[in-house]
Amino acid sequence: MSNYPNLLIDVAMHHLKNQGITTVFGIPGGLIHPFFDRVEQDEEFSVVVARHEGGAAFMADGYARASGRIAVAAATSGPGATNLLTGVAAAFADGVPMLVITGQAPSHTLGRGAAQETAREDIDIVGIFGPVTKYSAMVPSPAQFSRHFRRAITLALSGRPGPVHLNVPVDFWQQPVDEPLVASTAIEPSRPVDLPAVELAAAFLTQAQRTVVLVGSGASSLGARRLVEEVATHLGAPTATTPRAKGVFPEDHPLSLGVCGLAGSPAAQSALVEDSVDTLLVVGASMNETTTFNWHAGIGHERRIIQLDIDPARIGRNYPVDIALVGDTEATLAELLKRLQAHDSSPQPATSAIPGSRSIPEIVNVSEGSSAAELGPAVWRAELNHALPSDAIVFSDIGGHMLFNLRHLQMRNDQRFILNMGFGSMGHGTVAPIGASLGCPGTPIIAIVGDACFTMNGMDLLTAREYDIPVVWIVENNQGHGISYHGSKLVNGGRAMQCIVNNKRISAAAIAGAMGIPVWEVDQPGQIGHVLREAITVSGPTVIEVHVDAEISPPLAERAKTVAGFRND
Repeated sequence: MSNYPNLLIDVAMHHLKNQGITTVFGIPGGLIHPFFDRVEQDEEFSVVVARHEGGAAFMADGYARASGRIAVAAATSGPGATNLLTGVAAAFADGVPMLVITGQAPSHTLGRGAAQETAREDIDIVGIFGPVTKYSAMVPSPAQFSRHFRRAITLALSGRPGPVHLNVPVDFWQQPVDEPLVASTAIEPSRPVDLPAVELAAAFLTQAQRTVVLVGSGASSLGARRLVEEVATHLGAPTATTPRAKGVFPEDHPLSLGVCGLAGSPAAQSALVEDSVDTLLVVGASMNETTTFNWHAGIGHERRIIQLDIDPARIGRNYPVDIALVGDTEATLAELLKRLQAHDSSPQPATSAIPGSRSIPEIVNVSEGSSAAELGPAVWRAELNHALPSDAIVFSDIGGHMLFNLRHLQMRNDQRFILNMGFGSMGHGTVAPIGASLGCPGTPIIAIVGDACFTMNGMDLLTAREYDIPVVWIVENNQGHGISYHGSKLVNGGRAMQCIVNNKRISAAAIAGAMGIPVWEVDQPGQIGHVLREAITVSGPTVIEVHVDAEISPPLAERAKTVAGFRND
């Protein structure tokens, strides 16, 4: 216990350390200067200064997704705070825990029109963050900071995780607080399990003749991944994943159906709408548009649905559910496995699998879709599958390259795939890997992004260069916004928008080279594997630019139907 009163900044640092937080992503500014100044002086903390506050939020998001630990993004008031919004919204949409701290004008000036004031009387920053956080509040006095901090962290980690926001007037940081700095344990999320529902689900699954499992990102923790595999193996049940959960169930597993939904495998689509399936076990998936082929009626036709989710609002939202398992994914799966084993001590052979269900992302011939001078997107991904490290974390940005990633990459046992599918923000997959590398030191981090994503948020590669953060960016360059180009052809009767095609060629390699980052260029089959192995050996950031034929369309027919008018035909 320390002597007190302490300054508010001392109390804040104490709480952050108790929670295990030692990295802050952001950009310092006048109205949050005392916070950043103290963080910089503390040897236990690291400050990662982004090139844009949006990038700082993406980095904090990537840190949390990869490590499973809450992250911090901080910015000054006014535009610094509003620049964070897209990254915070991406975290909120996908259930990623994040503490957001923003600056505010001095408390004695609020309501008087101070520079960059964002109080309720003017631009209400607390209100702006409200819809994209689980908790958003201005700290009303130094004495109230601890109460707001504890409440915010508890909400960020409980139930479905998500970001929380605290707005602190700049003069509060240096004011005294009559509060001792007492050592305490970190706030941990509760892990509820509905045992009667689990028992009923086990009985249903034991009696089922043809079960299919659909796994969502709610099962992305290491423990949940292992338990999903054990449950599926015990049941002998073919297993598909949502697009965002790609790789949560290993795609080289005999029961894997691959990705179901957007750009997914035909085997997964067939299984999810197959009439002979009598039971569908949904684990940590909300059954949204991108997973269900625009809410295909066949998915819920004449079958029992058992749905597990921490958030009761997501259960039964799109399809009627026979058994609702509201609870922590990992804890509930552990109890379900125990009861399945008790009902039937011998695991089921994989004979209940739908014939031909073996998934594996499509492998193409080297000549398919490529000219003599340019490489097809499917071709180099087929080669990349053999070169990816066994423990790689692969990020995908949003665009045509994402669809090729979903269809043609194969995520194996200990590999992970991260995609901000909920909000679908371009730039996330370009910047979030920087945070992931800091959250998982020593793990190979590879980002597969498009040239449009790279030019939208690529200046934050300078952040990776500044701190020697080892990320390998693979920039697939088709000289434009590929998904919009090909999508417009599908919805416009073959006429493609031309405003999204680069009239003047962009070189990602030249841009990265100007940053002082080692670069490679790939334009022929047989090159990507060797180049990736070389890039991974570099101690800092690297960029591989892959030149592809822009006329090769990604697999987006189902999405185009949705854009054209929510048709199921």
